[in-house]
Amino acid sequence: MTSRLWTKTMLAGACLTALMCVSTTTVGADAADEAVRIASKNITDKNPDVRAKAVADLARANNKSGATFIMTCLATEDDGPAGWNMAESISMLTSEEALDVVEKNVLKWNRPENLFGAFWTFLGLSQQNSERGNAILRQAIEDSKDDDIYLRSAAIEAMARTGRTDMAELLLKVLKTYEEDWDEKTPIIALTCIQASPKMTNGGDTTLRNNIVLALADILEKSKDDRIQWFTCKALAEITGEDTYIEARFWRWWVEMGGKKVARGDGGGDGNTVAGRDVPKFFKAAAVGKRVMFVIDISGSMQGPVTMPPPEKEPAKEDPKKEDGPVTGGKKSGKDGDDDDKEKKAEIPPPDYSKVKTKMDLAKVELIHTLKYLPDDYWFNVVIYSTGHDWIDGSNKEFVQATESNKAKFIKKVEALNWAQLTNIHGALTRGFCGNKRKSLDPNKIGKKENNPAWDPECLRTGATTIFFLTDGTPTISDDCTDGGQVGRPGGPMIGNGRFCQPENIALDMARMNVFRKCVINTVGIGPHDGRLLEALARMSGGEYIDRTGLAGR
Repeated sequence: MTSRLWTKTMLAGACLTALMCVSTTTVGADAADEAVRIASKNITDKNPDVRAKAVADLARANNKSGATFIMTCLATEDDGPAGWNMAESISMLTSEEALDVVEKNVLKWNRPENLFGAFWTFLGLSQQNSERGNAILRQAIEDSKDDDIYLRSAAIEAMARTGRTDMAELLLKVLKTYEEDWDEKTPIIALTCIQASPKMTNGGDTTLRNNIVLALADILEKSKDDRIQWFTCKALAEITGEDTYIEARFWRWWVEMGGKKVARGDGGGDGNTVAGRDVPKFFKAAAVGKRVMFVIDISGSMQGPVTMPPPEKEPAKEDPKKEDGPVTGGKKSGKDGDDDDKEKKAEIPPPDYSKVKTKMDLAKVELIHTLKYLPDDYWFNVVIYSTGHDWIDGSNKEFVQATESNKAKFIKKVEALNWAQLTNIHGALTRGFCGNKRKSLDPNKIGKKENNPAWDPECLRTGATTIFFLTDGTPTISDDCTDGGQVGRPGGPMIGNGRFCQPENIALDMARMNVFRKCVINTVGIGPHDGRLLEALARMSGGEYIDRTGLAGR
């Protein structure tokens, strides 16, 4: 299977029906009652695959009793692979009595711990696209209060993932309520609406499209948050086919001009785009937002030698005499013609690879280089992982500001790193999502009703905006393994028996983890790593995948 096909198949929401393997055959009344009696015993099973099968069996019953058990299960479901399948099961509930139960429950789920229960439910209803299901989706937006951010976010995200352009007016309704305090207090609703916009405005209604463009332009003008600005520019570019211009006045002018493709020199904007942002980079992948988490592989294979690719050619310099129009990203001509050159920052030198011999050396050089040049208005932390995973500095579990003293302290920790044991990719990424500025969560104590980084309010507000994830291999161990002590030993298995030793399950669970976090995951592979997994993680989050040494396994 090609990398592209694997990514499309494994990423939940990108191609929902390709992921689900649920039979849509309903059963007769007597058989339905018997199915409910049997399946209802399994909705609390510890095995999420058993729970998912139970929900599918209950859905085929398509009655009040079955729907009641389904909603009980969904209310706190926190497993990625199981949750995506449960959403498909919801789409099978078509009887009035079943949908009555769905409506009665889901419209009350306005708390953080109910966020995914609401999302799985709305996703199924949106995929179903029935008159009654659509009415429930409308109620979630029109009958809820502006501060019911979790219910509204769940409904909008579900409609976006199923491409419901026919419901775009509901999105516009929420976009118009944006206030500047969303940036810090409730970024979940702002980011959900922004990312939903291009997925819900590809229809033929140009008036609606233009109104959404204007609403996004208002957000771009009001927001002071780097990540929200970046995603807004990206959404506007996707909707219009233009570049990612960062001036709100450009987008208002674009609407005034009838939404035509801008020709060079037409005017209307100052030409600045997010592509030209001066932001920190790790292996040349750019940070989005100002809270960056580094997740670094220190497994045993990192001690192996590294083959460095040939140095990249420097891009050709532009002709200084060339004049670009005001919307093309070129210089603005000031009074003296050099306004843009007055406050140039000192150029950052490239990393020094002269002493790099192993993959660990390469990781250290790049990480130290990035940390050294982090601006002081950024916040950061570092997760290291092998068989286990931990913060690089146990006394600093939260994000720390990129002051010179903090950077120097962490650089010393990086310099002292050494290799150890296996590769726990799922556990490490989960810990990365657990970090925030106030009180990072303990990934060993994740529960359905608390301490869950997928919906924890503090993680939503102050968690990572960008994760830089580095590995040189493939997953061999996970926190849910029961044979961890035998993995890799002579006569033992090479890969643990945990569900999250499987790349497809890691991709699905990280897709769940990031549904509302909207964290950009930039992935870097060195050595013979799992390129399909790293590409999937980057693609689903809007990040970049870098095969640094050209040895990705496919």
